[in-house]
Amino acid sequence: MFKIFASICFLSIGATEQTLCFKSEVPLRFDDEINCRIARDTIVDFMHEDLVERQTTILFQCEKEVEKINI
Repeated sequence: MFKIFASICFLSIGATEQTLCFKSEVPLRFDDEINCRIARDTIVDFMHEDLVERQTTILFQCEKEVEKINI
């Protein structure tokens, strides 16, 4: 399974114009990397203009989900 992981950065925040970044993930799962990339690109196209206007950047990456084992 693949997931879309995101690093969200807010540019020039406050008087010191600090850049603040956070890690997150899109709550969707994909059977293969191709479908993950197609969904990622669709999300990027949909959000691009709003993010530019708000001086916000998001880096989206498709990565294989790591399975957790309960011991």
